[in-house]
Amino acid sequence: MSVTVIVGAQWGDEGKGKITHFLASDYDIVLRFQGGSNAGHTVITKGKKYKFNLLPSGILHDSCTCLLSDGMVVDTAHLIEEINTLKSEGVWFENLLLGSGANLVLPYHTLIDELEEERLAGEAIGTTRRGIGPAYADKYSRTGLLVGDLLKPDYLKKRLMGIVEYKNELIRCVYHSSKAIDFSQLYEELLTHADFLKPYIIDTVPFVRSAIKEEKAVLCEGAQGTLLDVDYGTYPYVTSSHSTTAGACLGTGISPLEISRVIGVSKAYTTRVGQGCFPTELKDEIGEQIRQRGREYGTTTGRPRRCGWLDLVLLRYAIEISGCTELALTKIDVLDGIDEIKVCVAYKHNGKIVENISVSDIELSNYEPIYQTFKGWKHSISGVQSVNELPDEFLRLTDFITQSIGIPITLLSVGEASEQTCVFRKYLE
Repeated sequence: MSVTVIVGAQWGDEGKGKITHFLASDYDIVLRFQGGSNAGHTVITKGKKYKFNLLPSGILHDSCTCLLSDGMVVDTAHLIEEINTLKSEGVWFENLLLGSGANLVLPYHTLIDELEEERLAGEAIGTTRRGIGPAYADKYSRTGLLVGDLLKPDYLKKRLMGIVEYKNELIRCVYHSSKAIDFSQLYEELLTHADFLKPYIIDTVPFVRSAIKEEKAVLCEGAQGTLLDVDYGTYPYVTSSHSTTAGACLGTGISPLEISRVIGVSKAYTTRVGQGCFPTELKDEIGEQIRQRGREYGTTTGRPRRCGWLDLVLLRYAIEISGCTELALTKIDVLDGIDEIKVCVAYKHNGKIVENISVSDIELSNYEPIYQTFKGWKHSISGVQSVNELPDEFLRLTDFITQSIGIPITLLSVGEASEQTCVFRKYLE
């Protein structure tokens, strides 16, 4: 039996999609366990770029089955669009399953998300405006609709009618908007979605439990990152789901005891999208250089990402919270040619050195980073395939990171393409 979890060890956008695709051919099943179309996973393979929001990053491997599990919130219109895109490109293998217990993201969720961000104005969270937060809010207030409800037209109609009536009242009275939801139009649209998706819908738990009993190799793919977890991230500037390893259990029916490997994914620097504290943020030429070289613009929104040095204090926190057994280090090549590379090793607060901190946004914003500086490398490491090809300056940096975080770095991403990934055998031998 082998259950592996891939989890972000920063504020998302770490390159989890690439790592998932790289490993997926060795697994029977790939499970996406939380989030929705607010996620953006990019896979570049054989010279072709694929951008996914909902589909698991293992979907391009016909040898593995991919499941959107019950911990997710699913915009069915967006999902169908992604499926049709792959069909048109000739890379659709009918290897998708959709958990019946996943909650639906509906047009009123998206509209309320937009209206709420506008209402908050300067204090907005900075969501993707994809309706994710409102959909999760309905899930926990028990007013949501499930993927499985699409297969029960009478039940769907009855529930949807009452919900749309309430949402329209909310939109009109609270947000003072005239953008009402048309019940009949939405209901007919959902029936069309049901016809399209019916062959893919299954009950998640029996499928997952059967796979575990049959000792199939299972890979769980998370969205966002540990520092965006709704409970353990930099609240309130977080996502609406559990983006830690625990989310893999909550969203799939896998027991914590069945997880044998947890791969944390971190960039060689740090990025963040939207509002919230960012102790190592660079607002200078180096920060802009990293943004341009790393093409640091959101896959989902296109927004420029804030860029800064690697923060080992927060990385250690994320590794501990998610129980990572190893680290995949990505976008190393973006640092090529930078004379001095810095990493944050601790913080200064009220004249004291702090190495373990609270990650609430208001607390973290009061800490000043303390840096260790490393000499950069001059030549490009893009395309490196073995440790012997890596410059000494890079090896000194990774040795320091490994000692600081307490787990080995086992995978290196040295370029955008899936083929530009190598196993870091130095820490496996």
